[in-house]
Amino acid sequence: MTQVSSARIPLRQIMALLLTAALALSLSVVLTVTSTKEAAASCSASRFNGTWRSSDARLKRIDVWQGEDCHLYARAWSVCENDSSHICSWGNRRMGDSPEPNFQFVGYNWSNADEVLHLRMQDTSHISVWDSTDYHNGRKVSFTVTMYKSL
Repeated sequence: MTQVSSARIPLRQIMALLLTAALALSLSVVLTVTSTKEAAASCSASRFNGTWRSSDARLKRIDVWQGEDCHLYARAWSVCENDSSHICSWGNRRMGDSPEPNFQFVGYNWSNADEVLHLRMQDTSHISVWDSTDYHNGRKVSFTVTMYKSL
């Protein structure tokens, strides 16, 4: 009888240890998922988020949103070269990190030029966008567009 009971004690201890490890692992997974969700929710909302529009064909629209990594992303649009009745997307780009909260910029690299949009907040419904394009042949073009936030 002594041999039987001594064989059961290690088995109970092993089972208790495995159960404790399983509970600790599941708790760890729950805490990790919760922390990730809270981290994404803790991104400070940017006043640049939203859709901005202008009447200028060179820069008709800019969509700005916050990614899961808390960085701002933008997609600029202009009137299509081959069809002036439509607007064409320039593609998604991550916006630059600016120390000034009322200023953001986004850069586009084209086959013949590098273009940077400098967005400056005028008020909650208007931004001023300075577009600066440096062509690889040395030519430089810049212009400013006032944009309003779409509802």
